[in-house]
Amino acid sequence: MPRAESGSRGQEATRQWRKKVKRESRPETDAVDTALAAAVTVYRHVAEARRSKRDVTRASGMELMAINFLVSKGYAVEHATRQVRRRVRRMDAEMLVPLVNGPADRVANPGGFPPAT
Repeated sequence: MPRAESGSRGQEATRQWRKKVKRESRPETDAVDTALAAAVTVYRHVAEARRSKRDVTRASGMELMAINFLVSKGYAVEHATRQVRRRVRRMDAEMLVPLVNGPADRVANPGGFPPAT
């Protein structure tokens, strides 16, 4: 729900908060959402490349959960489906692989993408 307009004091507080967040290298929600979409994109891409039916099914399940969430928020099924698929079935998936897996010294999982089973 949108917050009530608090005038220039509110805008200044927001500016100061954003400076603090940037200084701390703390990601905002939109950056986290983009990262999650990129992770699902790469997961599906690698699963398809490895021909892992199980992992493709899991990726499809994540997409379906996102679609269901949007529909529960009042969005039309066909539009939600189109937007979710557009977001995670990207043509530049191969380019995202190193961004998602990243250099081993800077990621939480130095092994990168989990091996297919």
